Amino acid sequence: MPVVDFFQNLVGLLSFSNLTYLVLLALAAIVYYCLPGPRTRGTWLLLLGLLVFMLFTPAALWVIVLVTLLGWGFGLLLDRMGAADTDTQRERGSTSRRRAVFIVAILAVLASLLVLKYANFGIDLVTRVAHLFGAGAKNSPTLKLLAPVGISFWTFQSIAYLTDVYWGKTQAVKNLFWYSLSVLFFPILTMGPITRVQDLVAQLSVKHRFHYERMQSGLLLLGWGFFKKLMVADALAVFVNTVFDNPRNYSGMQNGLVFAVAAVFFAIQLYCDFSGYTDIVRGSARLFDIDLPLNFRAPYFSRSVGEFWRRWHITLMDWLHDYVWLTVLYSRPVKRLKLRTRKYLSVMVTFLVSGIWHGAGLTYVLWGVLNGGYQVAGEVLKPVGDRIVRLLRIDRETFAHKLFQTLFTFGLITLAWVLFRANSLTDAAYIVPRMFMPTIWIFTDGTMTAQGLDYIHLMVVLLAIVVVFVFEWFKHERAFDAYVWLCRQHLLFRWAVYYGLIFTIVIFGHYGGEYSAADFVYFKF
Repeated sequence: MPVVDFFQNLVGLLSFSNLTYLVLLALAAIVYYCLPGPRTRGTWLLLLGLLVFMLFTPAALWVIVLVTLLGWGFGLLLDRMGAADTDTQRERGSTSRRRAVFIVAILAVLASLLVLKYANFGIDLVTRVAHLFGAGAKNSPTLKLLAPVGISFWTFQSIAYLTDVYWGKTQAVKNLFWYSLSVLFFPILTMGPITRVQDLVAQLSVKHRFHYERMQSGLLLLGWGFFKKLMVADALAVFVNTVFDNPRNYSGMQNGLVFAVAAVFFAIQLYCDFSGYTDIVRGSARLFDIDLPLNFRAPYFSRSVGEFWRRWHITLMDWLHDYVWLTVLYSRPVKRLKLRTRKYLSVMVTFLVSGIWHGAGLTYVLWGVLNGGYQVAGEVLKPVGDRIVRLLRIDRETFAHKLFQTLFTFGLITLAWVLFRANSLTDAAYIVPRMFMPTIWIFTDGTMTAQGLDYIHLMVVLLAIVVVFVFEWFKHERAFDAYVWLCRQHLLFRWAVYYGLIFTIVIFGHYGGEYSAADFVYFKF
């Protein structure tokens, strides 16, 4: 098709961290506030959403259109069937039919995700197992499938909506236009955060007035997101990619500790990349007076793995809690088990789903299982830990104990991130044991500056990391919001900070070379 071919030639033009996006955003905001009412403004935003989608995966437009229509149509059907069945006059047959419709709806919405994202993984897994037992070829056939941008995010959004309608927690959105806009709202289209349809529709369907303070806070959030993305994430990616993409260039006895450094750098890169993206998206939405949910709360200051996952990718973990953890915990077959066993099983299934959601590969599956295992082990060993604390008379409120818990949690999470980042299980198995080799001379023999970043760039990115973590600590651990504080300062001081932030990003931000600023890590999920 000529239209698809036209947009296919433009793929790669738009990225949330380049000038093209800022120009589009400025134009979008100006036109938005010039238009008269919610419907015309909504039409403008819907057109922008379609444009953004077409600039990434134009050939797969039919997928998001189909999922949107299925979500809206089945939502209406479930709502009407629920309204027909009152609490006092509900027949078993009608309840069973409604449950059957709900199951069909979920499978219909999930179908595109399962086929386009996981078909090749499933074929490869079956082929490997068959070959292991002496049947079939070693190499599996590969299907040429194109997964649309953001498919994991808006599929989960649709499932949450259908489930909430089925459970009676919300009414169906009767207007296809507003429902479509909630799915195609361009800031969240590619990488979330996962929002509830009903919450977005409630905001998008009303007329918003221009507020200088909202515009100011949105732009500040955008700038902070660009700082984390370009100053930290993209620069660290050069070091991380050099090590993880060529692990056998490093020897455990000579420079094994470089793997540990790369793993720590990846943990920070991933956080600054995804939280930076989320800040850019939330700031973008705020320009239109739309509030999106918080997705991170300084997760690396957590004192346990369970706490970490309550502060990391919050919208996904809330989704998993509401629609996986609770479902498994209260499912009829599992109810026969003891409550503690049910909780452990729910945690393991939840993180298995989390691993599979992140990627079609065994590394992601094991990463999910490991994180679930951390939490189960923590609960099982909690009495042992409490006894050790009593015997050694450790004061859990001291700074030293809290610091130990934070560093230990960070170590466990970073170890799991190795599976997340490694290109294969073989690479992960090669990297992990060599991480603990005490080759401390890598910090003085030039190894650190031989991974794509010279001394100056390394110092700049380390300083930027300190700035990010100090800012996050004050905001989330001491309830001191620098945004609010800055907005109260004198006009000249505020603008000096704005220009300082802009020039710092422009001068020191990492833009290309070994790493393209267009590549957000979570983009592939």
